[in-house]
Amino acid sequence: MKICTMLKMDIATGEVIEAEACEWDGPVALCKGGGGSSTTNTVDYAYNARMAALSEEQQAWAREYFTLWQTYQKPYEIAQAQANLAMLPLETDIYKQQLTAAKEILPQQSEATKQFMTAALDGVDVNERMALATADTANAWKDVQAATARANARLGVNPNSGRFQGIAAALDTQKAAQLAGARTQARVGAERENFDRLMKASALNAQNGILQGIGFMKS
Repeated sequence: MKICTMLKMDIATGEVIEAEACEWDGPVALCKGGGGSSTTNTVDYAYNARMAALSEEQQAWAREYFTLWQTYQKPYEIAQAQANLAMLPLETDIYKQQLTAAKEILPQQSEATKQFMTAALDGVDVNERMALATADTANAWKDVQAATARANARLGVNPNSGRFQGIAAALDTQKAAQLAGARTQARVGAERENFDRLMKASALNAQNGILQGIGFMKS
């Protein structure tokens, strides 16, 4: 038996260009596609048929949904786009009017903003608030001692007695406590108000900075 060990061929013409071979006189194993002499059919026709049927069904679904979109959704999208195009000039005109109106009132807003900023930065006088609180509390107490003296006199209590002096001392202590509480409350309230004013001024200043950035306000 002649066995080729090297073979060169022209693929286009099938002509053998070069070949090397040797003689063999021993056993030979034949390759016949799986060991048998008969040809094995590996095609699953039933599976292929099922897949083809499924593919056709999917195509039918796709056509059905496309028809549904074309019948209902497509006209809606076209109408919506046309409506938006029709509204666009109106919306643009309204926006221009808003900008024009805002620009016209900017001078008044700027002046009001300056006044507010000045008042916010100046703040309230904490000492004045405390003094007013002290005066209001003292005014509320101005007739307490006289009324207490008259009430004790009607009860026969001697103004020079220890009992009367004790009542007067208790009243003085209560008055002092109320005065201190009023002053503290006035101070805390004034400081909180100043802080709130500064926060609002900072927010307004930031807003004005944004407006200046887009060209609506003059610095």
